[in-house]
Formats: sequence, structure tokens, C-alpha cells
Amino acid sequence: MLQTPSPFEKQNFRDEIFFIKRDDLLHPDFSGNKARKFEYFLLNNFSNIKRVVSYGSNQSNAMYSLSVLARMKKWKFIYFCDHIPSFLSKSPNGNYKYALENGMEIFTSQDRQKEANSLKDTQTLIIQEGGRQKEAEIGIKKLAYELIEDIKKQNIKNPYLFLPSGTGTTALFLKKYLPFQVYTCSTVGSDEYLKEQWKMLDDNEDDYPIILSSKKKYHYGKLYLEAYEIWKNLKKELGVEFDLLYDPIGWLKFLENKSNLRGTLIYIHQGGVKGNESMKARYERKYDKI
Repeated sequence: MLQTPSPFEKQNFRDEIFFIKRDDLLHPDFSGNKARKFEYFLLNNFSNIKRVVSYGSNQSNAMYSLSVLARMKKWKFIYFCDHIPSFLSKSPNGNYKYALENGMEIFTSQDRQKEANSLKDTQTLIIQEGGRQKEAEIGIKKLAYELIEDIKKQNIKNPYLFLPSGTGTTALFLKKYLPFQVYTCSTVGSDEYLKEQWKMLDDNEDDYPIILSSKKKYHYGKLYLEAYEIWKNLKKELGVEFDLLYDPIGWLKFLENKSNLRGTLIYIHQGGVKGNESMKARYERKYDKI
């Protein structure tokens, strides 16, 4: 059901030629990295499963995609987050709104992972936060092979890949299958937090992508005017809308490190634009001039 291979486009931003893998165009409900991470569950039949349980933030892209998966499979969907702001409860928007419309049952817990995992039984599928699990390797491996073919067709001699990371699952598995360097950056926690996420899937640090750090510490979910500005400039210059939560931080960290990188940038659009509805509303509330 995914429209693969996704387009591979030549672009120019701030006088730098690069290529972008348009995984945001894979599917309206399973775009970007969620399409790749959940492809295993989309393609296979789970006759014994009656419900899917997961956890994460209250505007998670994975939450929305899982709500669609559950609706398609006729599964019950239970989701845990640490809090739901009162304004969101009163006026649902973004991924939260659409997941509710798909039948999601959402609960709050200070230990959301423990609550989710406690529901494990023979009829329950537990999906870790952001799709961080071994099954994600199936779809991400296909992405790696697509990238190799794309690069070959474009005759790109010295490519390197960069993508921002939440759990880092996509970057980790791409590093396993790509014959060139993979760079990423943390957007949810510290660089050490990102490595901890990788350790849950692979103990060998030699398998890890290279993390690009920043002099400035960006806190997950916090609104930064410079992040909004680069998101707006990318949309204007490229004609491409990126996710407003992860991609701007990724681009800011990439540009800070760009002078130390050699070759042609390959950037993966990991989808998530459905969540921009709520992110833009937050920016508008904080910055009147936006």
C-alpha cells in the first residue's frame, strides 16, 4: 500500500546542492519513518492480536499512525502519555485529535512505558515509543536499498546521509545497510539519551551513526523562533513542508556542523507534517508576529 520507491529530488538551499528522499509522500497516514517502521505490521497478518498498546507524547506521529493501523486491522488501540494539557483536552487538534477520531483510548501515567508493557499478553501487540523495535528494521532496510539505487542513478560520487533522530531507530538501521557515512542529531534528549535508545537495539557502539552536536541545548518540544524561521525558509525556497518539531532542530544542528562535512548531502524527509497543525498553533500563541 506504500508508494515505493519514494521520490528522490535534487534541491538547493543556501547555495548548497543536496538530494532529498521524499518519504513524506509514501502514504497520507503512514508517511516518513513511521511508514518504514510499521511496514512489517502493515504487511503481515496477526490473527491472534486484538489490541495494540503504545506510549509516548500526546502529539506523537507514531501515535497517529498506530491509530490508523489499529483501525485498519480492527484492533483496539490503547495509548499512554505523561500528561494532556487542559487546552488540548478542551480543543483537540493535530495528531491527538485525529488519533481520537480513529478510536484511540488514551491514558496518562508518570511511568507510561511500564503501564504499556504491563498490558502484554498473547492478544496484545506492544509497540515501543516511536516504533523503536527490531521489526522496524524490515522497512528501513528497504529504504536503504532504495537510497543506494537512487544515488547510483544520480551518479553521486561522495554521498553522506543526515537525518534528525527521536529514538534514532531509522538512523541506526540505515547505518547497518548503507555503504557510506550516516550522520544524525538528537532532538528529544541529550546525545547520551540517543545512545541509550540505540543500546536497546544494538550493544555495539561501532554500529552507531555519528552524532552532530550543537553549542546550544535544544529542549524537546520547546519553541524556538530560529527553528520556525528556518522551517519557513525551507518551505519557501524548496517548496517542501517539513515537520515543525524535529526537522528545524535537525537543520540548525546540521548547518552548525556543515563546514566539517565533505561530500553531497542526502537528507531524508521523515514525514510528520500532520503534526504541524498543533505546532503552528503553539508558535502562534507564543509569538504574536507569526
